[in-house]
Amino acid sequence: MPFVRSFRRRRSGRLHALCGAASALAITFASPAFAADAEADASASAAGEVSEITVTARYRNESAQKVPIGISAISGEQLSAQGATTLKQVLQQLPSLNIQGFSGRNQTITVRGIGTNAGGTNDGLEQGVGIYVDGVYRPRTGSVITDLMDVESIQLLRGPQGTLFGKNTVAGALDVKTREPAFDQEARGELTYGNHEQFRGYVSLNSTIGDDIAFRVSYLRSSREGLIYNTTYRQHWDDQDNHAAKFDLLYRPADNFKLRFIADYSVQKGDMGFQIVSGVLPTTLANGTEVRGFYRRAADVGYTPIAVDPFARKTDIDSSQYDEMPSWGLQTRADWDVGPVSLTSITAYRNWKWIPNYDGDQIGANVITYSVVDTDQQQFSQEFRVASNGEKTIDYTAGLYFFWQEADDKVVQTYGRDASAWLLTGNTPSASVSAIPSAALEGLTAFAHVVPATYSYAAYGQATWNISPVFRLTGGLRYTYEHKTGLYDADLRGDFAAIDSFDPALQATIAATRASLAPTSSYKASNNTDNLSGTLIAAYDLDSDLHGYASYSRGFKSPGINLVRQSLGVDIFVKPEKVDNYELGLKSRLLGGKAELNLSLFWADIANYQANYVNNAVTPAVGYITNVGTVRSRGVELDARLSPFEGLSLGLAGTYNDAEYRSYKNAPAQYLNSYLGVIDLSGRRASGAPRLAATGNGEYTFDAGNAKVYLGGDVSYRSGYYAAVNLDPYSWVPRSTLVGLHAGVRSPDERWDVSVWVRNLFDEDYYNTKTVYGQFGVVLAALGDPRLFGVTLKGRI
Repeated sequence: MPFVRSFRRRRSGRLHALCGAASALAITFASPAFAADAEADASASAAGEVSEITVTARYRNESAQKVPIGISAISGEQLSAQGATTLKQVLQQLPSLNIQGFSGRNQTITVRGIGTNAGGTNDGLEQGVGIYVDGVYRPRTGSVITDLMDVESIQLLRGPQGTLFGKNTVAGALDVKTREPAFDQEARGELTYGNHEQFRGYVSLNSTIGDDIAFRVSYLRSSREGLIYNTTYRQHWDDQDNHAAKFDLLYRPADNFKLRFIADYSVQKGDMGFQIVSGVLPTTLANGTEVRGFYRRAADVGYTPIAVDPFARKTDIDSSQYDEMPSWGLQTRADWDVGPVSLTSITAYRNWKWIPNYDGDQIGANVITYSVVDTDQQQFSQEFRVASNGEKTIDYTAGLYFFWQEADDKVVQTYGRDASAWLLTGNTPSASVSAIPSAALEGLTAFAHVVPATYSYAAYGQATWNISPVFRLTGGLRYTYEHKTGLYDADLRGDFAAIDSFDPALQATIAATRASLAPTSSYKASNNTDNLSGTLIAAYDLDSDLHGYASYSRGFKSPGINLVRQSLGVDIFVKPEKVDNYELGLKSRLLGGKAELNLSLFWADIANYQANYVNNAVTPAVGYITNVGTVRSRGVELDARLSPFEGLSLGLAGTYNDAEYRSYKNAPAQYLNSYLGVIDLSGRRASGAPRLAATGNGEYTFDAGNAKVYLGGDVSYRSGYYAAVNLDPYSWVPRSTLVGLHAGVRSPDERWDVSVWVRNLFDEDYYNTKTVYGQFGVVLAALGDPRLFGVTLKGRI
């Protein structure tokens, strides 16, 4: 078995290196981590102790302290108190997690610097972090970044999790669980109003039909005015208008059987999903070459840009940015306890659409008026799982998994009246403006119908041998077979001037230019791969409150297909990415239960890293996504929680991550070195991975007459990182520190709650991601939210 042979070769060196680095890393890193309660132990809290966190990472209720996995959990109540309503806001409390992006489609997610490290999406590639909602895999980050509803807990499992979850997860798994219907009559309501006309209204009705059926109907509406002013349209953009509805039914005819059915729908709408100009690129390259630059090209077309001041929050984009992102799904889950084991079946179908408008140049010039990937993605999954009950000599979980997804993409790019002068004029300050008339490209549309599909079959299992009351060995295996198919069909379309309407001397040049901008090509492709991966874990209880573990895991990120125009030197198939992950962990409960302190050291070697590559062995050189080399991610994570006295709870969380390209020789050149074509990034830090991330939170609750008062705050820090895969200096995202506060009063039985909250208290200017747009001579950026504050009223009867 390849992963076992790899383990035998490498484990000694890696584990010795981890042990040797422990003290240095601990000194370098001063901010420990926290994992917030998923299920609070009320009696422990009343006694001034840190409450136990109960997690279900291994499909049984266990204390997080005894699970030999790096894991964090946040409760729905904590998210609500902090005013966090989206996954992007949740990441501020999970330092190992990073999300980049600027639209519902273009979102990428990493854990410990592993996953997909660019703020854009390629439908031929899969993400390295598995996102699950009620046990169903979501391959689109965009399908879960909208408002969260009925959340019970969010658990982040760090490192490969393929022997526990249905789909491959090389970097980790984000497991979102929602509240099951209860066998009670209950109505809940929530109303939030804040600055920038923030509105969030939620209502749910929980009821029963007889003694065996409980159901909940929920509806959520949220909206916000735009945060960015468009000077061309004189409107506030980056607004939100979101709707979500959910029907959740639970059938429990006996204590040992339950069937849950969920139907949900959500839609996000608004003038959003764009970037603004955060900087202008220099006109002198590193070798002294002078290029035409943004302002000279703007003058060529008679365009006067607005002042570059990103946090003035203004844009002059002159084409529509109205987007819609609807998503819906149906799923059933059956759980049957048959005594020695529990059987589970999860069946799901989901549909996700991205219906965008996108100004391709992102400025006020009329160069590329429409540039979109209109997506209609659908998926089906079926999982069968068996898990042993109780604690026996051998505890185990095993499953069979099928997953199918298909994305029907329409890739469209339409050129405007300024395209000829901007795109065809030579890239020197002294070049004459192109003689090709504006009508030659105006209305020209490059169209491609792209359909990637995946058929994935897997069998997985994990078993724990409880050798003694204090020593356990866990082993797991996963076999995956995947069949990938792809369709690419491109042609030239649009409403543009006939070729014979131009000067005969220019007709050949215009025809060739049109063909290069809107090429015609058509092909189908398919590929089959299989993979064996697994995990080995040794766990030892040094005493009842001190638990240690050492683990090795082999993860597997699915192969991909580059559905682009076929060119000489382009291999459309991307090999699987493989991760060898080593981890040492220590989990402790201290001071008579008043504190928890957890430490983990991790080291991950990534082979066949999937990223942008330039093949300069052919003429002309071509760029595409393929396997570029190797990456190493290593670091330390600390988790700490403290309850020094009754009513006060404190938490800290942090990650120090040294992520590096070990081998990346043919990376696309950075802007200032663009004349080189390629550069060698071997030995440089990896993109999308902050070296240091830390969070902290605290809350104090006390009685005030017939009510409970609570006061709390949270802080999140992330060091700077490169957003671009090629580490272009102009893609540097500076460090940020965000502070939040909340305060409220609620009834002892939590039937009503009134709170005020503020996020980004000091109104810090920060970026979500940056893009170097060399063709237009600018740096584009997606901005973080300004200070947001509001009041929330909650009640239930």
